Amino acid sequence: MVKNKWMSYSVQGNTISILKDKLKLLKADLKVWNLHVFGHLYTHKKRILEDIEILDNQDANGDLEANTRVKRMELDGQLSLTNKKIESLVSQNARANWFKHGDSCSGFFHSEIDKSKE
Repeated sequence: MVKNKWMSYSVQGNTISILKDKLKLLKADLKVWNLHVFGHLYTHKKRILEDIEILDNQDANGDLEANTRVKRMELDGQLSLTNKKIESLVSQNARANWFKHGDSCSGFFHSEIDKSKE
């Protein structure tokens, strides 16, 4: 995907400005790709938790059927996968922040940790 996008860009100028402009275009395309592939992880996690809560309430009332139990297990799997994606994202953001700002416990790092606990 990256190679195809990179080759499709038609930019004029000297070598440095071409590189800069292509990187800007690629960044925008990667953001769109990321949204389509991963979506909004925190929103997705919140929806999964809401669905699990609904099923758990049905189970507490004795209204949960066998096929709905399978759905509950699938939601657990989706939640686990989403949590792994969030952990990876937090780790990558922390690493990028460390490269940018050095070795300090910044508000950014703590806000990312707080988001992962939601």
